[in-house]
Amino acid sequence: METQTTLEHRMLNDMLGAFGEGHTTVVSAEQGILLLEGWINALQGDIGAERILDELRQLRDQIKSDHCDNDKVRHLLLSLASHTSAISHEPRVDPATADQLKQLVNILRNFSSQL
Repeated sequence: METQTTLEHRMLNDMLGAFGEGHTTVVSAEQGILLLEGWINALQGDIGAERILDELRQLRDQIKSDHCDNDKVRHLLLSLASHTSAISHEPRVDPATADQLKQLVNILRNFSSQL
C-alpha cells in the first residue's frame, strides 16, 4: 500500500507540474496520454476507483483517437474534477494532499473550458 500511495502522490505532483495553474496550459497529446497512463497504473487495484479508472481510460482513448470528441473530453474532465473534489474532502486525506487535490480540480475545470 505504501508504494501505491507514493505512486499516487508522484502522479499528483507530475500533474500539478505539467499543468501549472491550468489557465493557458499547452500539453501535447503525447504528454496527456503519458499522464493518463500513469494515473491508470497508480490507481490500478484501488478499491472504489473503478469508475475513475474507466473515465481515465475513456479520456486516454479519446485523446489517442483520430476523431477526438471535444464535448466528450470536456465531460470526462469535468467528471474527473467532480470525483477529485469529493476525494479531497475525505477524512483520510491529509491537509497538504487535500490542497493539491483542490488545485487539480481547478486545473481540470480550467483545462476543460479551453476545449
